[in-house]
Amino acid sequence: MNKAFTSICFAFAIAVGLAGSATSSHAQGAVATISEVSGSGGLFDYTITLQNTGSVNLNSFWYGWTLGGNNLPSIPSNPANSLGWANVLAGNSIEWENTTSAPSLAPGDSATFTFASPSTLAAMTTAPAGESVAYTTGTIQFNQGLAGQSTPVFSPSVAAVPEPSVSLLGIASLILAGSFKWRTASRKS
Repeated sequence: MNKAFTSICFAFAIAVGLAGSATSSHAQGAVATISEVSGSGGLFDYTITLQNTGSVNLNSFWYGWTLGGNNLPSIPSNPANSLGWANVLAGNSIEWENTTSAPSLAPGDSATFTFASPSTLAAMTTAPAGESVAYTTGTIQFNQGLAGQSTPVFSPSVAAVPEPSVSLLGIASLILAGSFKWRTASRKS
């Protein structure tokens, strides 16, 4: 019985070691948030904040694409980004590529990526719609989760809407109080 238990423990230790070495060889990673505001002409203006969570630079981001194909519910328009990367519409997805001397997205850093779409936030965040991949190279590769080249598939989560600040509530209270005093004063005269 002791021998069997030792063999099981040894096998488990090897499995854990192999799993650890597989994940540590994947140096690239990313997370993202997405937010939207109503735009003009029935479009929504979207902002994605992409954060490099890996240990190597990222140089391209393919939003709305996985090996299954282009995943966005509609064709986006007006892509832009804060890094100066190329903005390429690719059917129902967007490729942002660092094909020039623009800065890379360094480990721990974030960048913003924007676009417009007729699709709602709910449609943009229902799988597989927002599933995306980021790459270490400046040109898009047709892979996902490949060590040394691409992140595993990730989906931007909906950005938290900030609570109204106390100062805004204070200003609103002062306006209401002033309005009340003005009405009271005008009734007396």
